[in-house]
Amino acid sequence: MQNNINKIIAGFAQSDPKYGLTKNKNFFSVVKNLKKMGINKIDTSPSYTNSQKYISNLDDLSSYEITSKLPILNYKYQSIEKEIKRNIHQILKNNNISRIETLLIHDPLLPLDEKKWKKIYKCLNQFKKKKIINKIGISVYTVKETKDILKIFIPDAIQFPLNIFNQEFIQGDFLQQLKKKKITLIARSIFLQGLLTNQKLPKKLSIIFKKKIYEWKKFLKINNENAENICLKFALSFKKIDYFVIGFDNLKQLQKNSAIIKKFKNFSYDLSHFYSNDEIFIDPRFWRKKLNLKNLNDWERLKRYVPSGSMLLSKKPVQFLPIGWPVFYKKAKGCVIWDKYNTKYIDFSLMGIGTNIIGYSNSIVNNNNKKILETSNVSTLNSEYDLKLSKKLISMHPWASKSLFARTGAEANAIALRLARASTKKDEVAICGYHGWQDWYLSSNLNNKKNLDKILLPGLSTIGIPKKMEGLAHPFKYNDFNSLKKLINKNKNIGTIFMEVERNEKPKKDFLKKVRKFASQKNIVLIFDECTSAFRETFGGLHKKYKVNPDIAVFGKSIANGIPLTAVIGKKEIMDFSRQSFISSTFWTDSLGPASALSTLQQMEKIKSWEKISSIGKKIKKEWKKIGKKYNVSLKVSGLDSMPMFTFASLKNQYYKNFITQEMLKKNILASNTVYCCIQHDKYLNLYLHELDKIFKKIKEFENGKNIMPYLENPISNNGFGRLN
Repeated sequence: MQNNINKIIAGFAQSDPKYGLTKNKNFFSVVKNLKKMGINKIDTSPSYTNSQKYISNLDDLSSYEITSKLPILNYKYQSIEKEIKRNIHQILKNNNISRIETLLIHDPLLPLDEKKWKKIYKCLNQFKKKKIINKIGISVYTVKETKDILKIFIPDAIQFPLNIFNQEFIQGDFLQQLKKKKITLIARSIFLQGLLTNQKLPKKLSIIFKKKIYEWKKFLKINNENAENICLKFALSFKKIDYFVIGFDNLKQLQKNSAIIKKFKNFSYDLSHFYSNDEIFIDPRFWRKKLNLKNLNDWERLKRYVPSGSMLLSKKPVQFLPIGWPVFYKKAKGCVIWDKYNTKYIDFSLMGIGTNIIGYSNSIVNNNNKKILETSNVSTLNSEYDLKLSKKLISMHPWASKSLFARTGAEANAIALRLARASTKKDEVAICGYHGWQDWYLSSNLNNKKNLDKILLPGLSTIGIPKKMEGLAHPFKYNDFNSLKKLINKNKNIGTIFMEVERNEKPKKDFLKKVRKFASQKNIVLIFDECTSAFRETFGGLHKKYKVNPDIAVFGKSIANGIPLTAVIGKKEIMDFSRQSFISSTFWTDSLGPASALSTLQQMEKIKSWEKISSIGKKIKKEWKKIGKKYNVSLKVSGLDSMPMFTFASLKNQYYKNFITQEMLKKNILASNTVYCCIQHDKYLNLYLHELDKIFKKIKEFENGKNIMPYLENPISNNGFGRLN
């Protein structure tokens, strides 16, 4: 059995008196006794104050394996190789060594800079060939950073955080995937810079980690354990990890923790409940940043009583800018929102997640809704508004004969699929796009957990979904008609094609017409999910633009201008199966939804809202391209004209997106890389574009080598929806 002490790398960050939270430091005593404790590996960096002085004076220095870091530098493209060589020679000289065991790139974004990286990597490999460097590695903070890096190169070593609160790297089989690539795994931050072992924390950290620290101390007390013992044994229990960087503040701590490490055999506690995948401030890079404590408190309070913090993924602040993005709103009007603290924002982001084409709190719609509420929106009897709305929708879509109404997109899609299955007597469905949270859709990930990675989000869990549903939903790629044909010819029990008409990619080579014809030939029910796309480019479903009629269409979001309502319209022979299949719900009979939809459709038709928002979106797309070209920042602009979006043609896309949101918030504008256009946006368009221009000027500097991390004031947001179309 390997001696555990051989897996320990002494962390020399402790040479800096200001590092971490411990005040009782005597690092000299630690250095003098490392060999005695059996530790012959050191982790250092040029940025660690006094570290070089301690290392250069070590007895028998040549017997130590030294890991050091390439500093974060804002050097220009032309001087990269010169700067790299200068830094490496400086490390060797200052530490009085001739060889570096592992050189870690301290900036995890550096490999993402494709212009520079080839030269950097070539230069580092020259040192490796000369045996001045044994391993070229990288120091990372998140799994996302690691995955981005692996797209560029396979490092010899990866140093990553691992502790009770930060268990991100041990989720799933990620460590196993890294080991298959023959990467040396080095875990650090075992005590989370002393946060897990200190009795008294600075005020800011006490606020951030208040609940977790309380639970942690309670656990230690109940189990009569001490923090160092649990932290060390927890880390050592992961056998796939090759080395652990441990910091020692004084001789007593060195002796105590070395004894724990040497005696370690196994670990019996389950500490998974201390980890949360939406933990915001687990990354110490942001501890010293100025925080919006009001937003932090609101978000933490909300999560305490609403498990995920919001009933809609797209409204979670962590999707936009953790802590920076407001949590609660007080009121909204037009395209303006007032948050809980009366701060006024112009909404150039998702406009209620696509619900308000004619603006928040439309006066005409609201006045009609008040009348409904005054006479009661529910009763034992049915509302005539269902009949009126059904007739209106059918008049707009003559191919359809009947309508059903629900209150959410997922419900309406479930109704549509139930009717299709009843009609075809076939259970399986081919899907293309996003169709909600329900079991039938997410079951696609049962037979392949990556099925929905590109349609929706990577890594969607199938927990709680019956395994017997495996094989019922089959994804296919938009604009790839041949793959759809192969899928259906292979799976004879597919009776439904369920797809969005268009999202980020326009149909090519008569794709929609081919799908329609093929569905008819195979007696397959074709469903168009238009919860998002309807009323944005036409008065009704987007399918009208392409002159392709489905068998069933589903409308939602903007149909009632924010009042909950979704509609399923379809052909008589399919819709009549609702008489045989039990499809029923109390609140589907509420009159406020259909009455609001009738008012909204009346307003849309009167002002031709779809033309207005498409015109605004076209202007936005044009100006995005112009700004990108002006600053030589490559963009991919896509989406419906009324729902434009862009991405940076860079692996730093998420960081730039965060920076935009951060800087726009300072100007009281809610913005990201997607705009759901509403009719009021035109009056604020010049302001939005003026501020965006200034931000792109800064992004150009980042593209040209300036490090963006010091300019990011909040943790990185989560990835949003991915889409096949």
